Amino acid sequence: MNVQLNSLNYNVNIQDGTIDSAQVGLYGRDATSGNYINAQIKVEQSDLAEGAAFLTTSTADIVMIAKKKLAADTAVKDATVITPAQ
Repeated sequence: MNVQLNSLNYNVNIQDGTIDSAQVGLYGRDATSGNYINAQIKVEQSDLAEGAAFLTTSTADIVMIAKKKLAADTAVKDATVITPAQ
């Protein structure tokens, strides 16, 4: 499934005017199955490379970070196999 950028909003700290995070909207749809995903992922300063800032980090890099966080958040965490009732 091709997951694409749907929206990107920077969250500004009104006390000092710095950007402390970004809200990244991601959307993807599989044309064959009709399955889709619609997600909002928060990218925080700590997710950026050391010494990087939001305004010096490319949109593509911020989206890639958000996609990786989405994959981690939705990955199967439990390897338990569920057997259907007989």
